[in-house]
Amino acid sequence: MTRSWTRLHEHLGQRPGPLTYEMVATAVADKLAESDDLDWKQALPNFARTPGVWNEFAKDVAAMANTRGGLLIYGVSDRIELVGIDLSTVDKKQLLSTMRNVIQPYISEVDFLELTAPGGNGPDILVVDIPPSEMAPHFQYGWESRDKDRATFNAPYRIRDDTYYMTEHQVARAYQDRFARQAATHALLKEHLADATDVVLSESDHAHAWLVIATQLTRPVPHLVPATTQEEAESALRLTHETAVRISGNPDRSAPVATRLTQVRVGLRRWIASNLLTPNRRTPTRGILVELHHDGTVIVCADLSANLAAGDHTAVDTRVLRIVALEAVVLADIHRLHRAPDTAVEITATIATAATDRRLTPFELDFGSMELVDGARHPKRLLPSSTELAPNADDDTLRECAHELASGPGGGLGCGRDAPVGTVDGRWPRRPVLPRPGAGCPILAHRRHMAGSRGGLRVMMATRGACRNSAHNQ
Repeated sequence: MTRSWTRLHEHLGQRPGPLTYEMVATAVADKLAESDDLDWKQALPNFARTPGVWNEFAKDVAAMANTRGGLLIYGVSDRIELVGIDLSTVDKKQLLSTMRNVIQPYISEVDFLELTAPGGNGPDILVVDIPPSEMAPHFQYGWESRDKDRATFNAPYRIRDDTYYMTEHQVARAYQDRFARQAATHALLKEHLADATDVVLSESDHAHAWLVIATQLTRPVPHLVPATTQEEAESALRLTHETAVRISGNPDRSAPVATRLTQVRVGLRRWIASNLLTPNRRTPTRGILVELHHDGTVIVCADLSANLAAGDHTAVDTRVLRIVALEAVVLADIHRLHRAPDTAVEITATIATAATDRRLTPFELDFGSMELVDGARHPKRLLPSSTELAPNADDDTLRECAHELASGPGGGLGCGRDAPVGTVDGRWPRRPVLPRPGAGCPILAHRRHMAGSRGGLRVMMATRGACRNSAHNQ
């Protein structure tokens, strides 16, 4: 996916957005010098295999991925003059094949932009946009011609406008950095999850079950990207509701939960919407907490036991679980598009309760009354589950990730593993109980407000991985 912030954006003083022909032409006219993340190329790469000569295209791609990402722009001479290329000769299949066969591990999300001159009279440009890689170091495989042709490999990287090869201790350090990044991401996500859990359980008056979802970007937001505004945060909540209803395909079963809180208040490096944190704004309806962090993190928490009674057990509204999971995934995607659209999102979800000695009992809404899910398990706790939302997610991807998010706790309760999110046909089997006064759709009107805080965008329902569910229960 094309990055929204590049060396050209920085040079031209532009906000994050698509790279255009005019931006390249202006940078060339300004004689913008090459750097570690910008390389002007006059001719398209040559893929003829020559023993003893490294593949130049693979070397440039691996070097930028090993550094901090960058742009290879074909059609600009060494004197930084716009000479153009013939776009009809660009073989994207060959470019991708070279990356797949010559670079290990494979570098994903590299994008190829064919920029045609206004008027169609040339000179045209090819831009290869390489994102910084979380999987560095990447090795380029090639051949040396000595006593005989033999395969070898190196890890290239860039310093200013030159390319060098990593020494042994640099390769070791690169691996250490990769593992440290992965560990830090997982640790921060767990910290967000724990913090949000502490907040909602401390503010909850009863031993209710809470769905806690936290999301975090896998790459940091560029430093020059402005902080999220109040208008952007409130717009994200409104758009989340509209998108979730559209994706579910059934508005009647997609009554908004988290996104009914459409007014936000500023906090410490975040915006927060909640109906339970401020005493004079508390409501007797379902407790909700939503946080949109400037670093791309999203937090979504929802009370799953509101308006339900299960005796000495803790009730879990599985319908609200599915709705909030969908809203959380959609909100994470929308907020990601505002902060760093070219990065993936780690999502973690869990069901938390202060009554750890009580068993969780799933309920489902059917014909206006709440009923026990027949044949379900009643565990005392559920382990978190995880998923990952890739860039460029379409409606099907969002729906599938939401399904994975909801089916983690649902599977731990022994129900809902195959129930599609937001669909009527995906109902779980239930055993009727006597309806109580006030039973019915448990989603009531909320007063809205949003208070700011700090951090990144989290949706707290322990789910992580590439839409792969790993939930268990005990």
